[in-house]
This record gives sequence, C-alpha cells and structure tokens, in this order.
Amino acid sequence: MHSLSRILLNRNQVLVQPAYLVAIRHTSAGPPPSTPAKEGSLTYKYEKFIGKWPKVLELHRTVLEGSRWCFADVKMYFRTRKAVTTGQKKLSDLTVEELETLVQRAVQNAHPHCDSANSRSRRHSNSNVMPVEGPKMAIVTALLPVPLSVYVFAFAVIFFPRLVLTRHFWSDEQRREFFQLEVTKALISGEQLLSTFGSPSPSDENKLKPMDKLDTSEMLLVHGMHSMYPLPGAKRRIEKRMEALRALDNLMPSAIDGFNERQLIFNCYIRKIDIGKKSESEMRDSLRQYVKFTSRMPNNVYLYASPLFKQK
Repeated sequence: MHSLSRILLNRNQVLVQPAYLVAIRHTSAGPPPSTPAKEGSLTYKYEKFIGKWPKVLELHRTVLEGSRWCFADVKMYFRTRKAVTTGQKKLSDLTVEELETLVQRAVQNAHPHCDSANSRSRRHSNSNVMPVEGPKMAIVTALLPVPLSVYVFAFAVIFFPRLVLTRHFWSDEQRREFFQLEVTKALISGEQLLSTFGSPSPSDENKLKPMDKLDTSEMLLVHGMHSMYPLPGAKRRIEKRMEALRALDNLMPSAIDGFNERQLIFNCYIRKIDIGKKSESEMRDSLRQYVKFTSRMPNNVYLYASPLFKQK
C-alpha cells in the first residue's frame, strides 16, 4: 500500500490511541510517531529496497514524517475551529497547541448567537484570509492521498522546500533559517509602518492608529507585518489572530519551560521575534520578555507589538 495512503487510512487510530493523542497535542514539537510497516507488506519491502541507498531512504522518511505532521496540524486546526466557531469553547479554554494552530492559520472566532445570515456571510468572507502557510497546507493535504505524490513532495524537498512545502517538511536547520527570513520581512514591514507614524514608543498610543484608521498603503504593511495575504476580510482576521495570540501569551509563563527547541523557534516565529542563532535559553528569555512587554498593551498597540518589541 502506498505510504501516504496508509497515513490517511490509519488516521482514526492516530486520534484514538493515547500515545498518538499526546503527540498530536504537541504539533509544534514535531510529528506524531509513525506506525512501523508490517513485515512482508508492500511498504516494508519498498523501504527495504530503497534502503540500499541511504540518502533516498532518508528523503522518503522525511516526506512521510512531514505528511503525518502536516495532517495532524490540519486535523487539530479544523477540530479547534469548529469548537470555537460553534461556541463549544472560548479562546481561554484552549490549550497551547490548539492556540498555536489558530494563530498560525488565523481562525475566526465566532459566538453561538452569531448565526444570522449576515454573520454567516461574514464568516464566509473572513475564511478567505490566512497566513502564507495556510494555502500550502491545504494543497499538501489535498495531495496526500494521490498515488505517487511522495515523489512530488520529494522533488519539492530537494529543490523548492521553502517555496512549495510547509514547515513540516523542513529540517530543523531549514526551519530556523526560513522562519528567520519571514521574521525579518515582517519586521521590515513593521518598522516601515512605525516610521510613517514618526517611530512612536508603546506609550504614544495616539500615534499608533487602530486598523480602521489605516489607509491602503499602511494596511499593506500591516499584512506584511503579520505574514498574511491582503485578501478580503483581512482586518477582521488580523483582529482574531491577535486575540488568539494574546490568549496564547497568557499561557506562556506556565508552558515555556517545557518547550523544546522546535517549539521555541515556532513561538518566536509567530510573534515575529528574531531567532537567528539564539540558544534555547536565549529564545526562552526573548519570549518571556515579549510576554511581559506586551501584557498591558491595549489592542491598537498590540497590533504593532513585534516591531515595538524589536526597537525597545
């Protein structure tokens, strides 16, 4: 059986078995563990065959691991989005891992009483906006069951990892490098935006415009600052992203000491904090400083949190 198809066929087991559940709840930490291929199966024979070429086997496993990780993230995203939009959960009820997926894909938070035709229309229009990784995750998930898609992903891993694939397929070194590139781009947009206001400090609230007061060119910089495409409904989606990020900030003091390097890099990335070559302890310190720095910011100031934190 094709290896990627096996991932999809076993997805119910992934959600039921306790060992897998723990892994899925920590998607920023890495992919769920794999189920070893049964001896004598087609997958087992195939992996034994390509094992003659260690580099090919390594590439094969990178694709499978990335597929499991991406699929787990997408499952958690839709499950969490449903719980939030139907009112089953509030943002304050969510775990660190659930909030991470919402921040990354900027889900809209709806309330149970918002079921009118107008609110449903707003939800539909807002669902068109997501951070730059969202469309790639959708494409990867759609391709998972396609026969021989493993070779498509393998080609992308070799030649276009950053342009085509999501973070789930990157090596740890690539993840640090590529996230830093996105952070740098976002901070440049943020610094340009602040310069148009006269480079205000966080205490200069009157100079930091709320989104409904920004003109078109300023909104384009806001999109870049939050790594989001400038599609219809972006203002509402950015507001919801900030709400989820602030809820995640509230959980950081009790969670950060348990983060591994992947989680630290990811959490620096979604807050647009410089990663560079920082050690784990340095990233923890940066995250703690960010949470403390932004804890009392009103929402119109928190919109500019990343460049303000950079220049403090």
